[in-house]
Amino acid sequence: MSFLEPMSKECFPSYIEYLIVQYAQENVDAGRWPKAGALTRSREDTEKQLPRGIETENNYFFEIKVPEINESVGWIWLSLENSDITNTVFIYDLEIKAEYRRQGYAKLALKEIEGFAATHKVANIGLHVFSQNEGARALYAEMGFQTVSLNMMKKVG
Repeated sequence: MSFLEPMSKECFPSYIEYLIVQYAQENVDAGRWPKAGALTRSREDTEKQLPRGIETENNYFFEIKVPEINESVGWIWLSLENSDITNTVFIYDLEIKAEYRRQGYAKLALKEIEGFAATHKVANIGLHVFSQNEGARALYAEMGFQTVSLNMMKKVG
């Protein structure tokens, strides 16, 4: 049974607005962006990444639906990224609603993403996680993800 259902066009605007706010806050919390202008920058980055919104080519949006609950417990944004070197399913967002966290839904979603990758004959699944998100980092490590690069920063002045 699949827990991932294609996101409806009706759901997308509220999801993307939530994503923009979350991404701005994560960048502020990580010290990458100043609070002033973070929301604008997040919106611009998202619009650049998704010029056609939910219909942007090679981008897939899902709701994580659990039949017993009869509602969405979270959302996923995937992108198929192909090059001469490799092909990857990149997880731009895997978000479980706060009240449903730590109940195994993210693990189920990651397993389904593996199925999505296999269906699309993709060799890798990639993602980015902010260093302060220790819960997500632990989950990804448990699910077999490995660190392939690190961005580091030192504040001066």
